[in-house]
Amino acid sequence: MKARGLALALGLFALTAAVVMAAAVACSSGAGARPVQIVVATLTPAPPAAATVPVGGKPAAPPTGVPAVAAPTSTPQPPATAAPTSGRWIDVDVTRYVVRLMDGPTVLKTIGPVAVGAQIDTGAYESTQTGLFYVYNKIPGLQYDAPYQTYISDWVGFDQQKANGFHSFLKDANGNVVDSSTGRVSNGCIRTGDSAAIFEFAQVGMPVLVHT
Repeated sequence: MKARGLALALGLFALTAAVVMAAAVACSSGAGARPVQIVVATLTPAPPAAATVPVGGKPAAPPTGVPAVAAPTSTPQPPATAAPTSGRWIDVDVTRYVVRLMDGPTVLKTIGPVAVGAQIDTGAYESTQTGLFYVYNKIPGLQYDAPYQTYISDWVGFDQQKANGFHSFLKDANGNVVDSSTGRVSNGCIRTGDSAAIFEFAQVGMPVLVHT
């Protein structure tokens, strides 16, 4: 029995060797033959856990193909510089670096100081523009902020044309604040240390008045 198994193993080895030699001869014979190339597959290491964090905040370049978001049409809209007189809304004072959460004329909460755009009303993509806007989206959780290669949280978008919105101060991948600068320092967005309060207060369609 052992002799038969040994003979079978030797036969398979001989057959395999013959097939390999035949393949080598076929590849190396004939005009224009090229040497056999051995390709070694390599495994790409899995990306770090931080890479799974969604990309958020303001893109480095203006968004393309994004339709304009119309203001709510259930009630007549006030002029672009007029503060709402009823309902909840958000007031942004880019001169005093303050955000106020409002209910009609009543201030419910004051948040400051905040960071605003280094440019104000220049019309550039990096500018914080003044006027009456409306919250168009909210994104919870930690997000990667590509222009600054950092992270933010509590995104609340209000100026879709310039991709400006409210969000936290700049953070690292673990959610720790790495830049709490205020004043005129951002590329158009409103950064704050109390972004969670704005995120909780804001609703899609809510008016946002930005003024000097």
